[in-house]
Amino acid sequence: MIDRYKHQQLRIGSVSPQQISAWAKKILPNGKIVGEVTKPYTFHYKTNKPEKGGLFCERIFGPIKSGICACGIYRVIRDEKAEPEFCEQCGVQFVDSRIRRYQMGYIKLACPVTHVWYLKRLPSYIANLLDKPLKQLENLVYSDFSFARPIAKKPTFFRLRGLFENEIQSTKYSIPLFFTTQGFHTFRNREISTGASAIREQLADLDLQIIIDYSSVEWKELAEKRSTENEWEDRKNEWEDRKKEWEDRKIRRRKNFLVRRVELAKHFIRTNIEPEWMVLCLLPVLPPELRPIIQIDGGKLMSSDINELYRRVIQRNNILAGLLTISKYTPRDLVMSQEILVQEAVDALLDNGIRGQPIRDGHNRVYKSFSDVIQGKEGRFRETMLGKRVDYSGRSVIVVGPSLSLHRCGLPREIAIELFQPFVIRGLIRQHIASHIAVAKSQIREKEPIVWEILQEVMQGYPVLLNRAPTLHRLGIQAFEPILVEGRAICLHPLVRKGFNADFDGDQMAVHVPLSLEAQAEARLLMFSHMNLLSPAIGDPICVPTQDMLIGLYVLTSGNLRGICANRYNPSNRRNSKNERIDNNREKYMKEPFFCNSYDAIVAYRQKRINLDSPLWLRWQLDRCFIGSREIPIEGYYESLGTYHEIYGHYLIVRSLKKKNICIYIRTTVGNISFYREIEEAIQGFCQVHSDGTQSNHRDLS
Repeated sequence: MIDRYKHQQLRIGSVSPQQISAWAKKILPNGKIVGEVTKPYTFHYKTNKPEKGGLFCERIFGPIKSGICACGIYRVIRDEKAEPEFCEQCGVQFVDSRIRRYQMGYIKLACPVTHVWYLKRLPSYIANLLDKPLKQLENLVYSDFSFARPIAKKPTFFRLRGLFENEIQSTKYSIPLFFTTQGFHTFRNREISTGASAIREQLADLDLQIIIDYSSVEWKELAEKRSTENEWEDRKNEWEDRKKEWEDRKIRRRKNFLVRRVELAKHFIRTNIEPEWMVLCLLPVLPPELRPIIQIDGGKLMSSDINELYRRVIQRNNILAGLLTISKYTPRDLVMSQEILVQEAVDALLDNGIRGQPIRDGHNRVYKSFSDVIQGKEGRFRETMLGKRVDYSGRSVIVVGPSLSLHRCGLPREIAIELFQPFVIRGLIRQHIASHIAVAKSQIREKEPIVWEILQEVMQGYPVLLNRAPTLHRLGIQAFEPILVEGRAICLHPLVRKGFNADFDGDQMAVHVPLSLEAQAEARLLMFSHMNLLSPAIGDPICVPTQDMLIGLYVLTSGNLRGICANRYNPSNRRNSKNERIDNNREKYMKEPFFCNSYDAIVAYRQKRINLDSPLWLRWQLDRCFIGSREIPIEGYYESLGTYHEIYGHYLIVRSLKKKNICIYIRTTVGNISFYREIEEAIQGFCQVHSDGTQSNHRDLS
């Protein structure tokens, strides 16, 4: 449907029989009204043409070929706003064949039928509105139960039977004869109501506003009753406590039911839906293109399961209509049995198997009903309407990109060249490498080196959007700056995994290219990953290290943290080199080395002279060392040059003869050095970006 603001939207709910009829009915020039499907046939086995009045009738649903009627006459298709034109012989409208995708039909049911979604689905809307148990309503619908309908100033059937039994013996012999005559059926139809017609009558008699008022009053009475009984809690024994607990649960269930009933009644009032519309009198028939019949190799036909379910409904409905036309001679029990069969056929069409054993074909395969076609991951909504394929988009598996920046993602060459192909073609033509589009496309197909250079120029600074379904919150789709990577998987920084609720175990993500300037600006200003570090729901950090990152940080910083007191020498640094060694308890250890800067320490690690967790002494800046005032040196000694060394738990201070600090060494590991350098570079980069942004803002203001 389209509202007054021309927004296309879809609304699911109950509709009136008049609306269903308006969707399908068409008036022919001769005044005849078509739209009702009356025959359970599809195509004629000889002519291979749709049967007239059947499930694929061209008069009802439109022509199979555009502008050609069932007689084979062709006419030019007019504008949609023009007056519709029909064939005088077959009554088929001369329109485009696409009308068979949305033109509906209907089946006029011989008896009312309850909509199984409103009856059997939980919560049952019909049971909530009528305030009756679901089991009782099911027995009523399927004729296992009946309601007596007393009529004012007239004796009911049961009272009438009692009067008959109190008569004299001679009159008593005429009672069985009366119960088998046609007059008795008139009595029973007047006095007893069963099937979906009984549900429809009760729903039609409901006043929704009265339901809201009575339910509100009852809810208040239950609340007051509970508060009054709470005053006598001290006077109850154990048995009364259990009884009171059971009554409290019963009251809570009743109050919850009343709340649901009031909300349902308000929804019906707000949406202008009548409760009796939950019982069907007209059954809509889907357009033929949504339930096709396809011819495969060998001349065999494949039909949608919905066609078979529709055929079953039409057959049973026609039999019931025939029985009702000759009702004078038809037993009532036979009519009721046929009504049950019609109800079960419609139930199977709407939701096959909801009442137990589903309907199967000859190969013991369950037929797919409306519910099966609509719901689920492969249903009409999620697969066709919500997950449609769009241009300038791709999809692939995600893998970890540990060397990526937080705001970047790795895009495979195969995906990138397809997404940015128009931009690459424009670049090839502008640089006079290709004369026209065909030459540029051939160069892209041959994957010439110049193509990748232009692709990198195009991708530089151009944002792309990554989305992982289902998109449950704002962080389900974020913007990244793409870079080319080898392989066929999208590389992603591990810190952004939590925002997407993704795992690197085979999850897939979609990539989209924003085309308009507005979309690109929104991606840069609002959707970049480094701008979404906090959860929009609770404000907690969402980009936090997990799993492999925590293990890596632990390995980097898991050196000897107990200080110099634990062991002056590191037993794990044994080497077969010619460094100075000390023999202690038949083990050879290497002295902890001294380094002037972190670069020398990392070079020594890469040359495998020290391990990642080997303790070492690193020269440090004087203004960056903080020693507690209560910290006492562990050891001190003089060297031959006159310098004095004070050794603390994690520090070594070199002083002159005048007690002036010359330099400071800290005891650390290569892992700690690497971790510190990464943090320092990150902070410096952030400060630089922040300062550049501030300067640009000042320039814009000036």
